[in-house]
Amino acid sequence: MTEDVCCKPADCKTGRLCMGAVLLAAGEGARLGGRAKGAIEIAGESLLLRGLRILSEIGVDKVVAVTGHYQSEVSPLLTQAHRLFGNDCLVEVTQPVADHSQADSLRLGVASLSQEVDVVMVLPVDMPALTRQDLLALIGAYKHADPGIEFVGPIVGALPGNPVLFSQRIALQIAQGEGDFGSGAWRQQRPDWLLEWQTDNLHYVTDIDTPEDLDHWT
Repeated sequence: MTEDVCCKPADCKTGRLCMGAVLLAAGEGARLGGRAKGAIEIAGESLLLRGLRILSEIGVDKVVAVTGHYQSEVSPLLTQAHRLFGNDCLVEVTQPVADHSQADSLRLGVASLSQEVDVVMVLPVDMPALTRQDLLALIGAYKHADPGIEFVGPIVGALPGNPVLFSQRIALQIAQGEGDFGSGAWRQQRPDWLLEWQTDNLHYVTDIDTPEDLDHWT
């Protein structure tokens, strides 16, 4: 992960983190009328390539892209994205069954990451407003959180946002199918290792989920 995340080296509490990332791009896009969100182009760039580009800009060490529905449309874009990363940094895993949930995709993606990573970032593919700086700000919140915090997610007003960032311990629980991670409901339980990072940055809650959302961007 890039060194210039959030502070001067002498002030940093944690030092460099080995970071894995999971890009969720397996959905059916049902509320969007049934289409591949990752293949949607905004300003001449597909959402899939945009998400992978900003992940490459923060220097992630390993990226797993989870595909499923519309895999035949999304995989060629992944081929183009390999130029953004070093050897074997970007891998694709595909949902083996059509009937899957986002929690299933999360589990598959996290389980495909190396256990050597310190933290995992999870990024849905349909977030067109996020920038490199937005991801760095989230990493900064994680690195400077109180001891014991293992999961940081942005919250704008009362809305939980994305991406989220969590420890290897949480990643192992997800990979083993423990808890209801991925459903969103578990964040309301407010475990003591969770930081709801308050921000007014709307980028963290801006996605393309409906035809009206798409019209706004295109």
